[in-house]
Amino acid sequence: MSLPLPEQFTQYFTDHSPTDVKNLLITAESIFEAETTNLNKVKKKVCRVTENFRTSPESNYKRLTRFFTLPNKRKLVRCIMILVCSMLDSKEKIKYLALDGTSWKLGEKKIHLITLSIVYHGVSIPIWWEELGKSGISNFKERKKVIMQASKIFNLKGLILLADREYIGREWFKYLKNKGIDFVIRLKRKIYRDEIDQACHSKTILNTCQQARYSKLEHIAKHRRYVKNGVSKKFKLLGKTYTFVVYKNPKQNAKEELLYFISSLEDKKQIIASYPIRWTIECCFKHLKSNGFRLEAINMKDAEKIMLMMGIVVFLYTLCILEGIKKLKKSKASDYKTFKDGKIFLTVSVFKKGLDYLNLKFNNLKTFIQFIKTTLGHEKMLFSQNVQ
Repeated sequence: MSLPLPEQFTQYFTDHSPTDVKNLLITAESIFEAETTNLNKVKKKVCRVTENFRTSPESNYKRLTRFFTLPNKRKLVRCIMILVCSMLDSKEKIKYLALDGTSWKLGEKKIHLITLSIVYHGVSIPIWWEELGKSGISNFKERKKVIMQASKIFNLKGLILLADREYIGREWFKYLKNKGIDFVIRLKRKIYRDEIDQACHSKTILNTCQQARYSKLEHIAKHRRYVKNGVSKKFKLLGKTYTFVVYKNPKQNAKEELLYFISSLEDKKQIIASYPIRWTIECCFKHLKSNGFRLEAINMKDAEKIMLMMGIVVFLYTLCILEGIKKLKKSKASDYKTFKDGKIFLTVSVFKKGLDYLNLKFNNLKTFIQFIKTTLGHEKMLFSQNVQ
């Protein structure tokens, strides 16, 4: 099947041959059709995608596996992410980043993808990741690598990074602050207690919380006057000033009565309001894995191949998100559900709306390419680029 590749697409892959770019598209569309990353199942869709029904599934499997042996896969992933970036609306102001990891086992191997995403229209879209290949939490060096790689493509300065309790550390906080990246990170109870207790206790300071010790802050946070807004105190780590916040857990019957945060921001209301947005990356992982393209079904163990597969899946995921957002603009009252607590949610997620629509839109490689061409023809770059 000979199809001309649109210039809007190939301009992002100038260091790659037309054959490699075409195989990228064939692989992506076949994964979309199969809704899995297991190449043994994906191979069955290649004939339909290429409209070449004379080729055997075994030959198509070799074609797929050969694609994942390309050299310099990281460079290809970078190109894919610049492409993803170009499809986003340049008028949409990005405010938040979310950092988290997703992991699973493949035989005896542990796959652990630490992932950085942007929050776009209330949805997390990954912009870089690293395969750690280990159990347990990431270390400072590994997190720094994710930020450095993402920073080569996207301008992260001025954004607010949201992360859970395992993403802490004095050097890590200092690194983010020096990079101009603000953050709101949840803490375990009693972490940095000594430093917080040692912060200013001067009687001349009128702010009661700034005078209070750690245990006193916990006591004050439980008072009904502070239930909604929490309490905060400034303190220092490695010469850098941060805001410590204690907040009454709004969930009824929660195991943890209080929530603790550290932030480079000063406004405690902003800190408390920002943190729940972190949950968007958990929803993203669900769509990439069990609810969408079954990333966990991947049947390859090489870290660089896993990196590339993640890039392809993120590309497909982004197409679904963008279509879901368009459909959401035409939504009706029946598209929403109101719960007893008054919170309103979509009956069908943005991702699933987009996925269902694109399942009807894509028939083969030709329709897939035409759709991408149309999408790229109407958008402008969102982030500044710094690609070598």
